[in-house]
Amino acid sequence: MTYSERLHIPWWWMLIGLLFAGSLAVAVLAYVQLQVGIAVSALIMLAVLLTLVAYSRTRLTVDADGLTAGRYRLEHPYIAGVTPLEGEEARSALGPDADHRAFLFTRPFLSSLVRVDLNDPADPHPYWLVSTRHPERLAEALRQEVTA
Repeated sequence: MTYSERLHIPWWWMLIGLLFAGSLAVAVLAYVQLQVGIAVSALIMLAVLLTLVAYSRTRLTVDADGLTAGRYRLEHPYIAGVTPLEGEEARSALGPDADHRAFLFTRPFLSSLVRVDLNDPADPHPYWLVSTRHPERLAEALRQEVTA
């Protein structure tokens, strides 16, 4: 494996999730019996926690077979070019310069991206935009595997 990154959520998302679940618990406890309210509140908190943990388990990997972004896979023969994007370039790639046909694997809490141009005429997506904390390292790993 050439590159591996886990796209974990920021710590404050967990805090917001717990506050959200707590506010729902207060609302539930106000309208139902105590035992039912506690059970429903516990299930709500568990659901919120599991959802955030599952969202936080997303991995990006580059290996001999290709790029894996979560459950999506792109093999090296279909990669035409790679461009790391940060700051204004990344914001523009997701906004004014966006192509509606692009495949997006983005996370709202990450501001840097890697653009992976495709070399597959059968694919309806001209390129992938992939969120990452280390765009230069991911781009370099992809370039090394494509040229190998």
